Amino acid sequence: MRFWATSVALGALVAGLRAQTAESSVSVLPARPDVWKYSGLYSVSGNQTALRNWNAGGQSSLNIGVVVRQQLKYTRNRLSAHQMFDFNYAGNYQGDLFIKTDDKLEYNLRLDHETKKAGEFKVSAFASLKSQSFNGYSKPTDPDSAYISRFLAPGYGLAGAGATYKRAGLELYLSPVTSKLTVVRDPRLSAQGAFGVVAGERFRNEVGAFFNLRYKRDFVPALKVDARLDLYSNYIQNPLWVDVNADVLLLIKATSFLSVTARVQSIYDRDVLVRDSNADGKLDSPGIQWKQLLGIGLSYTLGAQKL
Repeated sequence: MRFWATSVALGALVAGLRAQTAESSVSVLPARPDVWKYSGLYSVSGNQTALRNWNAGGQSSLNIGVVVRQQLKYTRNRLSAHQMFDFNYAGNYQGDLFIKTDDKLEYNLRLDHETKKAGEFKVSAFASLKSQSFNGYSKPTDPDSAYISRFLAPGYGLAGAGATYKRAGLELYLSPVTSKLTVVRDPRLSAQGAFGVVAGERFRNEVGAFFNLRYKRDFVPALKVDARLDLYSNYIQNPLWVDVNADVLLLIKATSFLSVTARVQSIYDRDVLVRDSNADGKLDSPGIQWKQLLGIGLSYTLGAQKL
């Protein structure tokens, strides 16, 4: 009888300990850990021509281009932060002459918050900075010509709030209220009223709507596509004049490190004068800016990695 009583008591004690352990494990269950993930695309491409005593004529040349597209993502519970740094630079050497053919410097930050019933939609805030690294010239072959752009002349800043839709490599961001700041820090360009600022001023502020589309996908292991489209409409001045910036980057992998990089970019901004409509040597009219780059060289693509 004592044996059975002791057995029952021990059984009850073990069951109680198990219940307490289960309750403790539930109560101290940690929240979803913070996660940093980074990915990137790094490419160096070029071609070279060497001539010496070449009777048919020509010029020795060297073309080289660099592409860096670094992304960093932070996730904690329902909040996520997406950062992207985009650097592009390319140039052409012909003898002692260097001509810049590409120059881009950009940083983007987007904060997303998932609501309980949001699904693929998120409440977002967005900010970006755009400029270039070095001076640009209207006549690159003339070393005495004056520059027409440089670092932070112009520089563009965007900041706003809106919503993001994300699905299968596609991201759509729409902000009904976005502030756009144009910076022209160079005194000479500012005095000319370049890039839409009032002559003598260094800043111009606008308020409008902003739309951003990004499509990133690996169609096959050897083909990667990264396309972006930015649209901006100024509420204060001519809302129907929409600024457009489209950028498509293709990466075709031949081997693990050898690849073909193709990039096409098109920009339309009515505040940037790029055409000489009167044939008087002065840029006085906006137009479509077009750039196309094609290179073969070394590249390295880094997939999403946890820090």
